Amino acid sequence: MQRLPAAVLGLVLFAAATACSDHHHHDSGSVQNPAPRPVSILVEVFDPITNFVWENVSVRVAEADQEWSGSTHISPIEDWHLTASTGQVLFDEFEIAFANVGFLEDGHGRAMLGPRSFEDEATVVIEVDAIGFTPKFFEIPLSWNQPDVFVQVPFN
Repeated sequence: MQRLPAAVLGLVLFAAATACSDHHHHDSGSVQNPAPRPVSILVEVFDPITNFVWENVSVRVAEADQEWSGSTHISPIEDWHLTASTGQVLFDEFEIAFANVGFLEDGHGRAMLGPRSFEDEATVVIEVDAIGFTPKFFEIPLSWNQPDVFVQVPFN
């Protein structure tokens, strides 16, 4: 009879040890490194005198200063986009990658910022231009904490 309680005690200890090891394994498996995030810039071009937005104004990604590389990359192409009737143009993660301004890219060709301190920031320079106006350049900071930004830029 004394063997029965010992056997039961052994099973209980085995079950407890298994549960603890499964619990510990589960905790270590749930810790994940933050993933890189795709970046985008929604630009609204407006007239600072009238506060009306500009339609059909040309905007492009001109260059970017990349924290991870420590250098500025000038776009080798002039890929202009016209603002819509809302005065806005969106540069999504594919458009920014297409500008070839030094962003890290994922397997889908999207411009990304990483979570680590040496790869989590970039400054994108956009150029705004229209016939009869002098082109203007604007610096737009991006970060892993805020990878999607909306900026309003004055143009006259």
